[in-house]
Amino acid sequence: MSDALVKAGKRFGHRWALLAFLALPLIGTWLLHNSQLEKQRLHEEQHIQALSTIYEASLQTYAKATSILFFERIKQEEVLRLMDAASHTRGEAQIPYRARLYRLLAPSYRNLRQLGIRQLHFQTADGNSFLRFHEPQKYGDNLLAIRPSIRKALQTRQAVQGFEAGRVKSGFRFVHPLLDGERLLGSVETSIGFRVISDAMHQLQPSREFHFVLAKATTLPVLFESERWLYGESDIHPDFLVEDPQVVLPDSPPAPSPVLKAINRKLYRMPEVRKGMDDFRAFSISLSIDEQPWVVSFLPIKDVSGLSSAYILSYTPAPYIDVLRREFLTQLALMLVTLGILLFLLLRLIKSRERVVREQRNLVAVTETMGDGLYVLDEYGRVMLINAAALQLLGFARQDLVGQVGHYLFHRHGDQGCGPLDECPIYRNVKQGKHFFGEEQFSRADGSPLPVEVSSTPLYDGRRIAGSVTAFRDITRRKADELQLRQAMADAEAANQAKSAFLANMSHEIRTPMNGILGLTALTLDSELDATQRQYLELVRQSAESLMLILNDILDFSKMEAGRMVLEVTPFRLRELALGTARVLAARAAEKGLEVLVDIAPEVPDALLGDPGRLRQVLLNLIGNAIKFTEHGEVTLRIALATTGKNPCRLRLAVIDTGIGIDHAKQATIFEAFGQADASVTRRFGGTGLGLTISREIVRLMGGELAVDSTPGAGSNFHFELEFPLAEDGDAGPPPAPEAGIDSLWLLAVRNERLRKLLAAGLRKQRRQVQLCASSESLREQMRQSARLGETARYDVLVAEQDWLPANFAEMPLYRSGLHVGAVVLALVPMNAAAPSASRSFASRELPKPLLPEELIAAEREVREQARRPDKRRAGDEEAANPAGNTGELHILLVEDNPINQRLARALLEKQGHRISLAGHGQEALDLLEALPDIDLILMDLQMPVMDGFEATRQWRQRESASGRRPLPIIAMTANTMAGDREACLAAGMDGYVAKPVNAAMLKSEIERLQPRAGQA
Repeated sequence: MSDALVKAGKRFGHRWALLAFLALPLIGTWLLHNSQLEKQRLHEEQHIQALSTIYEASLQTYAKATSILFFERIKQEEVLRLMDAASHTRGEAQIPYRARLYRLLAPSYRNLRQLGIRQLHFQTADGNSFLRFHEPQKYGDNLLAIRPSIRKALQTRQAVQGFEAGRVKSGFRFVHPLLDGERLLGSVETSIGFRVISDAMHQLQPSREFHFVLAKATTLPVLFESERWLYGESDIHPDFLVEDPQVVLPDSPPAPSPVLKAINRKLYRMPEVRKGMDDFRAFSISLSIDEQPWVVSFLPIKDVSGLSSAYILSYTPAPYIDVLRREFLTQLALMLVTLGILLFLLLRLIKSRERVVREQRNLVAVTETMGDGLYVLDEYGRVMLINAAALQLLGFARQDLVGQVGHYLFHRHGDQGCGPLDECPIYRNVKQGKHFFGEEQFSRADGSPLPVEVSSTPLYDGRRIAGSVTAFRDITRRKADELQLRQAMADAEAANQAKSAFLANMSHEIRTPMNGILGLTALTLDSELDATQRQYLELVRQSAESLMLILNDILDFSKMEAGRMVLEVTPFRLRELALGTARVLAARAAEKGLEVLVDIAPEVPDALLGDPGRLRQVLLNLIGNAIKFTEHGEVTLRIALATTGKNPCRLRLAVIDTGIGIDHAKQATIFEAFGQADASVTRRFGGTGLGLTISREIVRLMGGELAVDSTPGAGSNFHFELEFPLAEDGDAGPPPAPEAGIDSLWLLAVRNERLRKLLAAGLRKQRRQVQLCASSESLREQMRQSARLGETARYDVLVAEQDWLPANFAEMPLYRSGLHVGAVVLALVPMNAAAPSASRSFASRELPKPLLPEELIAAEREVREQARRPDKRRAGDEEAANPAGNTGELHILLVEDNPINQRLARALLEKQGHRISLAGHGQEALDLLEALPDIDLILMDLQMPVMDGFEATRQWRQRESASGRRPLPIIAMTANTMAGDREACLAAGMDGYVAKPVNAAMLKSEIERLQPRAGQA
C-alpha cells in the first residue's frame, strides 16, 4: 500500500512539474509582450511630447513676432493719438482717423502678410471693430459677444494668445490691449492659420506630416451660416471638421497625401481613436500601411476660453516599431528554444531516473524468478550475488557461497577437479574482457557432477573489469536427448545425403563458372569496346543473370520441398521496403516505357515485425512478372489496411499491371511448379515457372494466400493478405509531414496520369495547394501564364519530369519567371537515366521514381533548411560534430557519363558530407566550371563522349594559366588500371588517381590529401 502511495505521489509530482514547466512559455511570452507594449507606449509618448514641444515652439515664434510688431510699430505715439481721437467720435466722424491709421500701418501689414499673418485688426475700447486691414470696408460691429479673445484682452488689459474659432475661418489669435498709461484705448489683433503653424512645425521636424481638425460642437455655432460650406467632415472622426478640404482659399493647408488618406481611413475604423478624441486627450496610435509602420499622435488644442476645440495630428514613419517587433520575435524564439532544450533535458532526466529505478526493481525480480542459475563475482572471483535457482541447482545455502571464491566450491574441470583459478576458462576469458559461452562441469554440494551450459560476461567500472555476471542451466536431460538425437540424425542424414550432395554439387558446379562469366563480363564491359562487342557482352551478362535467377529458384524450391525454409522475425520499415523493391525493378520497367507506382494508404503503419527478406522476394517476383508481361501502361504496388484492428495489423498487398492478362480457366495452373498459362509464354518471355510457386509458398508460410484476378488483355491483379505485429513505434502511422509550407502552391508536371493523381491526392491531404500539368508544352505555358498573373499566381514548389525541365541555360529565365524567389524545384528521375546539365543546375533536388508524396514534402523541407543555413556555418557545425577528423564539406564536380556510376559516386560522396555537381562529359564540365566559381575539387572520368577527361584537363589548366587562377585539384576516377595509366593522368595535369571499382576509403584518403589545396582554390 505504501509503495502504491509513493508511486502515485511521484506521478503527481512529475505531472505538476511538467505542467509548471509548460506554463513557463506562456508566462515568458506574456512578459515579453508586455515589455514590447511598454516600449511601444514610451515611444508613442515621446512622439506626443515632441509634437507638443514643436507646436508650442511654433506658436511662440509667431507670438514673439507679433509682440515685436506691437511694441515697435503699433504702440507708437501717433497710433495711440489716432485711436484716442477716434474714441471721442462716432460713426462717419471716425473715417479720417481710420484712413490715416491704414496709411500709417499699410506697409507693416504687407510685411505681415509675407510672414503668413493673415490679418491686422484694431478694436475700440467698447469692443467695436475699428479697422480690419484685410477688409477695411467692414467696421463698426461689436465683437465682445462672439470673440472671447478680444473680450478677455479688454477686460484683463493683458495680451491674449491661442486658438479661436472664427465666423469664417478659424486660427491662432494674438490680441494686445492698447493702453495710454492707465487709460484703455482699445485692442489690436493679429492671427495666423493652421497652414502657417504646420509649415513652421514641418521646418522643426521635417520627417513629420501634420493635419488639423476642429470639433463640430465648438466650431459650427460660431460660423456664419453662409460660410459653413467651407468646412468638410473629417475622415477620422464624424464629430470633427476639416477647414477648406478642397483647398479653395490660398492660405488653406494642402490636402493630405494618398498615404495620409489611407492612414486616416484606418484610424476611422479604430475604436481607440474615436474614444480618445471623444475624451479630448493626448494619445498616439501605432499602425502599418503597406507594411510600413507609422505613429500618429493626437494633440488636443484648447481655445482661449479653455475649451478643447481642435486636434493637431502628427504622422511619423516609425521604423523603431519594426525593431521592437523583431526584437520581440527574436527574444520569443530564443526563449522557446531555451525552454524546449530544458524541457527535453528534464523529460530525459525524469525518464532516466524512472528507468534506473524500474530496471533495478526488474533486475531483482528477474534474478529471483528466473529458472536459470545466476551469480555475480567480483574481480577476485568472490561470489557477491547468487539467485535462488542457482542455490537450488547446486544444493548450497546462500551464506555458504557469498563472499567465497565460487570456483573452488562448485567448478570442476573433468576428472581433474577444480584446478587453479587462473586456469579456469570462464575466469580467464572474463579477465581478458571477453564473453564466455560454452558447456562446463559444475559440482553440487554433495559432490555429484552437474553438466551446465554457461554464459559469462565481464562487468566494467569505467575501463576497469570489476567482476562478472554468469548464468547457467542444467543440461543433464539435454545431454541424454542429444545422444539419442545424434543417432536419429545420423540415420536421417544418411538417407538425405545423396540428395544434399547432388544439390550441393549442382550449386557449386553451376555457380563457379557463372561467377567467372559475370565477373569477367563486368570487367570487359568497363574496357574499350565497339558497339557490336558491347551488345554481345550485354546479352552474355543478361543471360548469365537469368541463369542465376533460375538456379536460385530451383534451390528455393528444393528448400521448400525439404521443409527447410524458415521465416525470421525482425523489425522493418514497410515504406522503405516497398520503395526499395520497386526501385530495383524501375530501371528495367523504364527501358520498356513502363511506370512503376507505389500506392500506400496513409493509415497503414510503417514499423512492423516480420521477415522483410522473404516479403521482398515475393514482391520482386510479382513486380518482375508484371513488368515481363506488360508492354505499355504501368505496374502498381498497392498496400492498404484489410481490417481496422491495430495490433497485429492485417494488410492487403496487391501488384496490379496493365499487361496481357490470364485466361480464367488457366489461372489455377500458374501457381503449380514449372507451370505456365500458355506454353508459348515460356518461349516468348522465358522463365522457369517457379517464381509464382515459390511466392505462394512464402505467402502461405507468412499466414496468407496468394490469389489472382485477371482478364485477358486487361491486366492482372495478384493480391494477398498478411498479418504483421507492430514494432515498438508501430502503433502510429507514417511520420506526419512537417507543418512548414502548409497552403503553399505546388505544380505537379508528371507524365503518368495515375502517378500524377496519387501524388496530388497525398499532397492535398497534407494541406498543399496543387495544380496539375500533363506535358512539357503545358508546363511551359503554365510558367508563362503564372508570370503574367503576377506574384500571387507564382508557384512555391515545382515537381517535374527531369526531361521536361530546361534543356539549356538559356531557357531557365522562362521557367524562373513562373516561380517565387527561393522556390523549390524537384526533378523526377527514372532509375535508368541521367539528367542533362541544365536540368541538374535548375533542379534543387533529384528524386528517383517511384516515390511517395511524403518524400516530396521531406525533400522540400530539406532544401529549404539547407538554403536557410549558410555553407560556412554548416561546415563549421559539421566540423564541430565530427571532431574525429572527417573531411569538411567540399563542392565537388563529378565528371562521369554513365548514369549508374553517377548515382553510385554521388551517393558515396554525399555520404562523406560533400556537395556534388554533375557533368556528363568534358565539354559540359568546362561550361560548369565557368558558371560555378565555388567548385573545390574535380573527379574526372577519362573515357567520355564529346570530350574525354585528358582533353578537358588540358584545356582547363590552360584557362587557369591564362587567367592567373590557382590550380583546382583534379582526381582521375577511371577503370583504366593498367601499368602507366596513373603516370599518364598525372602527366595530363591531374593531381590524384582512383581506380574503378572505387574503394570508398581510398577515395576519401585521396580527397583528404588534396583538401588543403581545394580550400585554397
